[in-house]
Amino acid sequence: MTKPTDPPSTTLHIAWTEFQRRQDSMAPLAGFECVFLKRSTRRGLIATAMDYLRLAARTWRLIQVRRPEVLWIQLPPAMLLWVALAARRLLGLRMKIVADCHNAVLRPPWSRVPGAVRWLRHCDAVVVHNAAVLQDARALGIPEALLRVLEDVPPQVVKTPLVQSLSCMPPDSPRPWILLPGSFSADEPIAEVAAVARNMPEATFIMTGRIERAARHGHDLSALPRNVVTPGYLARQEFDLLVQAADVMLGLTNYEGVQLSVCNEALGFGKALVVSDTRVLRQLFSSACEMTPADHQPETLEASIRRALSRCDELGSRARQLAQVRVAAWQSTQYAEVLALLGQVRRQAAST
Repeated sequence: MTKPTDPPSTTLHIAWTEFQRRQDSMAPLAGFECVFLKRSTRRGLIATAMDYLRLAARTWRLIQVRRPEVLWIQLPPAMLLWVALAARRLLGLRMKIVADCHNAVLRPPWSRVPGAVRWLRHCDAVVVHNAAVLQDARALGIPEALLRVLEDVPPQVVKTPLVQSLSCMPPDSPRPWILLPGSFSADEPIAEVAAVARNMPEATFIMTGRIERAARHGHDLSALPRNVVTPGYLARQEFDLLVQAADVMLGLTNYEGVQLSVCNEALGFGKALVVSDTRVLRQLFSSACEMTPADHQPETLEASIRRALSRCDELGSRARQLAQVRVAAWQSTQYAEVLALLGQVRRQAAST
């Protein structure tokens, strides 16, 4: 992200969320400015509609004042796409639009919203997060000429000295610390991780994310073991400290095609990592982590975690090495292809 003393960026990345690691990690490499517009925590159809209208107005004003040359938008929600396209036309801007499509926009219910997918053809580039999702985008009819794969990139981490205790953790929480960053979404094996925690009372399991979403996605948190900590959603600084303090991180999903941000976070922080053995995650991360079967049976998941704990130093070293490889490949190939599509290759070369 830009510093207060930097000149205003001519490239913005707007997301209607409090924070997203993906674009924050890309920003120092891509040179754009991240703009996070926080969603309201109120729920319900009317509250959501009012919140979207508020965010749409803020986005419109931002585009009107900043008049970026390139605007990246995180999708979903679809309304952000509509606002960007309308602003370009009605404000008379020569602004290029890059749709940064998270997997959800290409799946129901978002893929069924009128204008959520079809209007992507009016963008200058449509980026998806991995090669598997690229096939979904093609199947939905997004023009091939606009599509590019732009994977998550490991963050460039500046570690800070750890304090004696973290405010999000109970005092004297036993080691090791096993961290599952998430959002209590439907694809997360919460019950299976809780079962592992019961069998490992000597360890502390930490599940971050908004616990108010758990019931909505079928997760029962009423009988979690005593050694499971649910600190809720953490601000970036506190979350980064927790990642730095953790012994092992878990990147787990029940869905194929999901590229978990926790995996790249673990690489950037040089952490031992246990990852679900899906095709996408194996291709991207298997050289630097412990893979666990994607059915997440508690017995096999526990064995994977114990192996990762026994290999912490080795896996941490492998993570740092893979982070360097992925950053270099991201810049030289994937991001270079997006720049070429936008006609920005010369400008990028001149600024480096």
